[in-house]
Parts: sequence; C-alpha cells; structure tokens
Amino acid sequence: MKKFLSRLAILSLILSASSVFAQATPAEPAEKPWYEKVEFSGFVDVYFMYNGNNKEGRNPDTTGGLNTYNKQFQVAAVELDIEKVADKESPWGFRIDFQNGTNNPYQENPYTAVGGTYNMNLLQQAYVSFYFDVLGGLTVDMGKMATHIGYEVIESMDNLNYNVGYIFFNTVPFINTGARANLALNDNWSLGLFLYNSAGGTGADAALYANGKNGYGDGNTRRKAVGTQLSGTIIEGKLDVTWNTLYGIDGQTGRQNNADVWVSESTGVPLLPKEAGRNDYWSVNNVIIEITPTDKFYLALDYTQGEKGGAAGNAYDGNQFTTPVGDLSLARSDAKARYTYRTYGIWAKYDFTDTFALALRYEKIDDSRNGGALGVGGRIGANERYDLQYNNTLGYRNFYLGSAQTFTVTPTYKWGENVIVKLDLRRDQAQGSQFVNEKGQPTSHQNGATLGVVAKF
Repeated sequence: MKKFLSRLAILSLILSASSVFAQATPAEPAEKPWYEKVEFSGFVDVYFMYNGNNKEGRNPDTTGGLNTYNKQFQVAAVELDIEKVADKESPWGFRIDFQNGTNNPYQENPYTAVGGTYNMNLLQQAYVSFYFDVLGGLTVDMGKMATHIGYEVIESMDNLNYNVGYIFFNTVPFINTGARANLALNDNWSLGLFLYNSAGGTGADAALYANGKNGYGDGNTRRKAVGTQLSGTIIEGKLDVTWNTLYGIDGQTGRQNNADVWVSESTGVPLLPKEAGRNDYWSVNNVIIEITPTDKFYLALDYTQGEKGGAAGNAYDGNQFTTPVGDLSLARSDAKARYTYRTYGIWAKYDFTDTFALALRYEKIDDSRNGGALGVGGRIGANERYDLQYNNTLGYRNFYLGSAQTFTVTPTYKWGENVIVKLDLRRDQAQGSQFVNEKGQPTSHQNGATLGVVAKF
C-alpha cells in the first residue's frame, strides 16, 4: 500500500510540474497578416550641376547623364517604394516604385518622352513575386523592373558617385518589362534568368499610338530578349564576381510587310528577299569584380562588351555608314554590319570615418567600331559628339574617331542616418573635340561639378 501511495504521489508531482511547465511555455505567436509585412521606403534627391559648356537651363546637357539641367537647381527624383518580400514563410509578394523628377524622362526608351498620355515612367517598377523552396530558394518576378546589366544603378544614393557614368548611361537599357527568376544555388552563389520583351528597354511614345500602334511597350515582335546573371563569392568578405549577359532581336526581320505581300499576290510578282540573311541582334556581356581588402577600402572593376548586328545598329544608335556621293568604298550593307563597343570602369572608395568617405571613378568607352552615336535610344546624339563629325566639301557626316573617358572624384558625407551629401568633381575627355566650351567652340575635354543631396526614409 505504501508503495502504491508513493507512486501515486510521484505521478501527481509529475503531472503538476507538467501543468506548470505548460503554463510557463509561451504559445507560438500567430502569423502576421500580409499587410503587416509590407514595408515602405523612399527618398528625395536634389542637386545643383555646373558643367563648363554652353548648355544651360532648358537646353539639356546630356553629358551629365541622368542629370541634364546644367547651371540649375533641380529635383532629380522623388521615390516611394512599397514592397512585400516573397519568402519561405510567405511565398508571394510584390514591389511598386513610384518615382517622379527630372531624371524620369531619361529612364525609359525613347528617353525623351515627357508627360505623354501613354508614358508610364512615373511607375518605375511594378512586379509580382513568388517564392519556391528549391535549393537555397527560387524567386520569380513578373512585371516591370530595373535592368540587371551594369555596375551602377539608377538611384544615385546607391552608387559610389552622384552622377551616373558614361558606361551606364550610354550602354544599358534602364527599365525592362518581362519575367526573371533567381535561384540561390548555395550560401555563396546564385543564378538568374531574365526574359524581357526587348533588349532595347521598355518605353512609351504617343506618336506610335497615333500611327495605330500601342503607345506603351517594348519590341516590335514576339521575340523575347534573354539575359543571365551568375553571381557569387570567391573569397568570403573579400572577392565577389558577377557575370551578366543580354541577347535580343527587336526588329521586324525575316518577313515582308502586308502591303508587299498584297502586291505580290495581286500581280504574281515574287517577293523580293530584302530581309533574307539579315541578322539583327544586340548582345551584351558584362563582368563585375568587387574587391574588399580591408573594412575601409573597396574596389570594383567593370568590363562590358556589346555587339549589334544589322539593323539593330539603326534601331539603337542610327546608322552612320551613309555613302557620300562618289565614294562607294564607304558603302556598308546592313545585312553584314557589325557594330561593337567595349567599356572599362574602375570604382574605388575609402571610408575615412563612419560619416566621411572618398570615392573615385575612371571610365573608358572604346566606341571606334560602333558605327554611330553610342547610346540606347539616342540619349547621346551626334550634336553632342563633335568627334564623330568629319568636314568635307559635302558637309558633315558622322564617323567615330575613338574613345571617351571620364574621371570623377566624389567626397561623400553622411549627415546622420538619413541624409547623404555627394560632391562630384568630374572631367570628361575624348579623342577629337567631343565637347563644347562655354562659347560653343569644340574642345577635347570638359570639367564640371555636381552637388547632390539625398534624404532617404
């Protein structure tokens, strides 16, 4: 009987302890509703720019990249970002970036449309996200998004310098519409696949709508541009590498227009193979190497190689291989033309303190074989490129002589947690007389300074 009573007492003690322990263990918190996972952020970006040329006020100075108002105070951009991240716990999400400012007209192809009914550049990004539990995680986005190509980005606060450089401004489509997938292979490496409507980038043009075409869109065909991104860490905290690619065919090639087909069927005259053998494409290879030897010093190297074939050279840069009268040796067929360019960039930053840093940038664009004004959608035109112009008895015609270079020094000061102040001291120079001085005379170089202030929240 004593043994039974002692066992009963021990059992009661265990049950009591279990009850106390159960009461002491907090219940698992209920999952947050989706709207509590939505994050809001944004910034206000203002600047004053002074470049030593004769552009000022409402005459855009495209040598300033996205910042085109010379000798003026301007609001570059105001942005509000709304995002819900798709992750393992909540496998759907979205992102919306509302932006306005004087930089916006230069973010979408054709990079000059302002305030048109069919212009969507106030909506910089808008996409829906899905997460899949594959390897380290697979995220799929679909909608309108910033490009994956290039070292620099559109937002000045995320770059080492304030102005974007020649490389980013002249060789990259800023905005694309399509889908992308990013797969984390492991903790150090990821692989991205991009399927865009076009290689040239998303844009709007009310004139197209007036001609019976959609006023907002991308390429002219059902073909999609394909891009990839391989990014990873070779030495933890010291060496990172990214390889980006893009390939697209935007032109309507390999087919006749409806009028030609109708005439052929009506008259019995065979169609001329005017599109036969054409290879209209644009391909880009971009390699970025980031080196962090110490906690204070950072170095980045960027190499971009681009090639456009056939009419793609016309679509993006305008064919400059016109044949002067009596000089047939300069004739060049679109079917065989290859327009190429190479760019080299070096960025460095040293953090002297937690609030003050000094950034350096050197860029070189070798566009001697590009065949036209290097740019996507003509951001830089021949009227800004004096080195392209050759004077003879027939007047001016455009040819490339060589390359352009930029040197930028940027002291950066962080005013608390929310304000960034950058002062770009920049020199641009080129073979030939690419620039103009304040008297409007051609010159081989240009000096300028831009004070940018960004308040983020």
